[in-house]
Amino acid sequence: MRSPNKKPEANHRQSKSRRSSGSSGVENDVDSAQLKKIGKVMGNQHVRDALHGSSAQRDALLQHISERLQVLRGAQQKEHLAFGREREWFKGVAKGADGYHLPDTTRWHESAQLYKKAGESLCNGQLGRGAQLIKQAAAAEEAAFKSVPKFVKADLESNQQAEEAPESAYMVNDEGSCTGRAKPAELRIADQILNLQDKMEATPPLPTKKRRWWDEDKEEEEEQENDE
Repeated sequence: MRSPNKKPEANHRQSKSRRSSGSSGVENDVDSAQLKKIGKVMGNQHVRDALHGSSAQRDALLQHISERLQVLRGAQQKEHLAFGREREWFKGVAKGADGYHLPDTTRWHESAQLYKKAGESLCNGQLGRGAQLIKQAAAAEEAAFKSVPKFVKADLESNQQAEEAPESAYMVNDEGSCTGRAKPAELRIADQILNLQDKMEATPPLPTKKRRWWDEDKEEEEEQENDE
């Protein structure tokens, strides 16, 4: 049989528990009231405007990425076509002429990879990270265009040239965020650029021409004509 002396203790604990629960409820009511006051001061419109502004920045940067990937893809295609015109440039490459070096479609990989990562970051809500990667991609893009051989550069369109990162990329806080969104289809262009890996490892040797005795006589005649 339980002792009747323990009942008051149990009642005391229950009463204390009820008082504690009541105290927590008061605190929650206070927090809720404070949040309402903040909401009245700042206004929901302020929050919506901030979200709209960051989303607009995100979409503008994604548009820039899409445009740059299309330019890089076009330039890479022009360089890829140069592999089939070897007879036009192999002498200049073999002789080490200024601006003549082997075509290489992988020179566009670094910038494409950075643009892809930038786009993914933006779509994941990482506005600041995306802006940082765009600036890195622009630097890699400039280096790629500077390294293009002369015979490829001559085939590039007027719009196929390096472009700096947009000003908006420099105006974003490194820790800036935005709402997420679905990836634009243009980001797949980066994969197309990365999948093209054609490069030439060595220049074919210059053909050697055998000298014949009549070639020497012909050269002497040409020298005499020049002297006259």
